[in-house]
Amino acid sequence: MVVEKNKVISIQYHATDETGNVVDSNMEAAPLEYLHGYNNILQHLETALEGLKINEEKNVTLLPTEAYGDFNAELVFEVSRDQFPNGTSELQPGTLVQSSDGAALLVTDVDGEKIILDGNHPLAGRTLQYTVTIKGIRQPTAEELSHGHVHHAHDQGCGDGCGCH
Repeated sequence: MVVEKNKVISIQYHATDETGNVVDSNMEAAPLEYLHGYNNILQHLETALEGLKINEEKNVTLLPTEAYGDFNAELVFEVSRDQFPNGTSELQPGTLVQSSDGAALLVTDVDGEKIILDGNHPLAGRTLQYTVTIKGIRQPTAEELSHGHVHHAHDQGCGDGCGCH
C-alpha cells in the first residue's frame, strides 16, 4: 500500500522552524493517524506524502503561505481590561482566550488596563521543516470515510464523542 486518498495514514513527525527550534513533534508519542485526502493535516504536507510506503521518510519544507499563513499585523490589537467579564487577574502573556465569535486569541502583553491580543496562529509567518516517517497505512472504515476523519477506539462512534455531528 502507498499513501493515497481514502487511506488511514499513521505518521511520526518532527517539525522545526527556520531557526531550527522544534515547534511540534510526536517522536516520543504514538503516531498520528489521519484520513488522507481530507485536509486533516496541512494540505501541502499531505500532498508531499503522496505515494510513500510504510517506513519511508520524507523531509518537507513549507513556506508560511503553505502552512499557517503570513503574519497579519491587523490581527494584533489592544482591548481594555473591562472587556473581560471575570478572571482578568489570571490574564498574562501566553494565555489563550476566546473572542465572542469563538476565535482563539493569544494574550501577548498586559499593561495595567490594556491587554494586547494576537489572532494569528502561533506559527504564522514561519517556514517549517517537517521530517515525516510513514508508520502505517490501512483501509478506513465506512464510518471514517463518510465522516472524513479517523475514529479512535475511545471515540465510541460519532454519536458519543467524535464531535462531527
